[in-house]
Amino acid sequence: MFKSSLIFLLLSAAISCSDSASQVSTTAAPLAEFNVDLDRKNFSTWFDQGYPTFDELRWRLLGWEQHVTPAFDLSRVARKPLMIWLEDGHPLGATSEHGRALREAFSDDSLAPILNKYVVAVDDFNRTPAVIDSIAGELVVFTSSGAIVGRSAATDVPTIINFLTTALDNFNHLPTSEQGAKIDPSLLEGAMHIEDDFPDDGLSLEVFTRAANSLDLSTIKRNPWLKDYVWFNQNEILEFVKPIKISGEKSLPKHLLNRLVSHCLVPPYNGAPNSWREDSILESHVVLKCNSVIKNRSTYLIHGSAHCEQDGKVLNVRLRGAASYDTARDQFGLLEIIALAEYIDGDTAPQLFTTAMRKVTSIDKWHRVPPKALSDYADAYFSLSGSGNPNK
Repeated sequence: MFKSSLIFLLLSAAISCSDSASQVSTTAAPLAEFNVDLDRKNFSTWFDQGYPTFDELRWRLLGWEQHVTPAFDLSRVARKPLMIWLEDGHPLGATSEHGRALREAFSDDSLAPILNKYVVAVDDFNRTPAVIDSIAGELVVFTSSGAIVGRSAATDVPTIINFLTTALDNFNHLPTSEQGAKIDPSLLEGAMHIEDDFPDDGLSLEVFTRAANSLDLSTIKRNPWLKDYVWFNQNEILEFVKPIKISGEKSLPKHLLNRLVSHCLVPPYNGAPNSWREDSILESHVVLKCNSVIKNRSTYLIHGSAHCEQDGKVLNVRLRGAASYDTARDQFGLLEIIALAEYIDGDTAPQLFTTAMRKVTSIDKWHRVPPKALSDYADAYFSLSGSGNPNK
């Protein structure tokens, strides 16, 4: 499947980072060949392997409130305790190892009966108001007036159930007036709301990366995934697809390609780069090919590759995807990409991983969750005001 060679075979000659290559060609290691069975026919099967299963995403179905203020209001109206899940990074977006452990725990059906007795919310503790006095990685139970009745950093299901049962008992022993008391609005001042960072218009891709024991469909092993988001403003969306006519092709502009490589293709291994510098992306491309146009809707096939070398570390990638686009709204209806990659650190054997990228929809509303490094996208996002709703 994988061979060592002095030549890196590109899928096409579109958009080559030749300027970067010329800057480093005197010192860079030879390009490595990376052959993998990824084509138009098996794209959907590979995407299903990379994207989490229903069971892996079961924790999403618990009705999480993503904002602190309405969560306290819901707690007061429902006369239920409020459980807030706090992490260093939004629990529904990119977050810590502790957060990933809790995602797995909240996928356990035995937690549902006790959680139904709560109003549940999630937040990045860095973005919460002063009333939430907590370190990262905790479940904190509040009354609707802001009093804490329990907190825990546990990640195993039996301990979480015991914690929630005890906190619920503490809440039920409070006077009825306190169970439905309203929080002082001043205590919620300073909370950062996600919609203040990113309005509806634009495009968000959720990113799931996981290690693989092979890149062969018959032997691949599913491993735990890491999660992130990538954002594009309205003007950048148009750079994906305009102008493309039937049977036409367009290469993704270099600055957008670099964003995908640097934020979607980060190896999930200790010691791997947190991102790839622009000058490390030697030869890469992503091509969108229009294969049908019906009224205002067009469909696209996506293919591409990437080769990066940085500080003795090498990344080789093949990717495939599919997209549909509504020209009346200037918005993607569907956008899915699967990337198969090998990562080489020094003289060690290649480490394999997959990355599944999917356009976020209005059904799950995860487009409100900020990416890991908000500053990477905020300036570009607000530089242009968009129109339309990518989640229709």
